[in-house]
Amino acid sequence: MSRWAVVGVALALACQPSAADHEELGDRWYGGGAYRDALAEYQLGLKAHPGDADLEAKLGAAALHVGDYATAVNAYIALGEGDRSRAGEAADGLERSARAALGANDRSDAARGLAGLRAVAPTRPLGRYARLAALDAADRGDTAGAMALLPGAAAAAGDPRMTDSLLFVYGMAAVRARACSTAVSVFEGIIRRQREPAVADGAREGLGLCALVEGQRLVAAGKPTEAEDWFRRATAPGAPAVVVRGAFLGLGDVKLAQGDVAGALESYQQVLSGGTPGDTLTQRAQDKINALGKADAPSPAPPKQP
Repeated sequence: MSRWAVVGVALALACQPSAADHEELGDRWYGGGAYRDALAEYQLGLKAHPGDADLEAKLGAAALHVGDYATAVNAYIALGEGDRSRAGEAADGLERSARAALGANDRSDAARGLAGLRAVAPTRPLGRYARLAALDAADRGDTAGAMALLPGAAAAAGDPRMTDSLLFVYGMAAVRARACSTAVSVFEGIIRRQREPAVADGAREGLGLCALVEGQRLVAAGKPTEAEDWFRRATAPGAPAVVVRGAFLGLGDVKLAQGDVAGALESYQQVLSGGTPGDTLTQRAQDKINALGKADAPSPAPPKQP
């Protein structure tokens, strides 16, 4: 490259606006109410100087003005995570973002804002947004987050039917976490109150599922006698058919462990009832029945000696 070409490149680079220039331009646009132009300048500033806390805060504010809630949420999360001394400011911005997104019927960005708020300021009360945050955590499979948020959301619900609906989601999260003692207590309370028939029916199904999970856990732990009561509870009316069949498979294993071969065969036969040829439970029950048949078959006679 020639000397003059080098000088030309150097001059061109010198003319490129810096992050400070973009911030200054952005501030001018923002002050004049041209928020979309300000937003573009702040974004350019962050490209030149990634992680600048002041630019992140200004970007979040400009994005809120133009209804770009996804950008606002990202900016405030970056602010809170990049500068812990400004976590409170970031949390305020995230709460404003979530409120504005909800007002625009943008549930997705509202939920992201609340998730960001929990990450940036874990101890900050969510108030009336707790229900949305709790349900979003459950939808995302964040069992720990759902279990942490749902009791508070249920307590703040106000409507008894909504309270039981949220408690049902809490119970199902506890089932996924294999916290069956918690789930059973929640489901039994819902069934006892009978505030909402559909929720009570769901609680019966959840109770059966949880009883099955607990029975399986106890069998795996070598405690078949303790497992038996849980499997019987899983066969109670209202439990889904697949749960009932799974419980009879477990009861067969319990009976077999107790030396009751006839009782085991009877339970395994119950698994076949209502199943379809080739489904997993049917195949497992049939394999166990076949194995018992072979175990009960007489040993072949030894060959005669010549």
